[in-house]
Amino acid sequence: MITMHPVLEMYVPDGFDLWAVAEVEPFGFLPLSGKLSPAEVGTVVMRIADYNNIAPDGGHPPQSATTLGCFLHGQL
Repeated sequence: MITMHPVLEMYVPDGFDLWAVAEVEPFGFLPLSGKLSPAEVGTVVMRIADYNNIAPDGGHPPQSATTLGCFLHGQL
């Protein structure tokens, strides 16, 4: 039987300090489940926001001067 589990590809969250994030192996995979610690949930939200921080033309938009500005752009 084949079993599939959702995962998120991770990288080291350098310079991110809005909330606690988990220590992760670069280019590893974080299995997503209801058993994530609070720091792992923070890492997932940070990673999703960073992934979505792209401009409509596919490039990266001019970066905000703050980490919060980058995060909010990725979420919006």
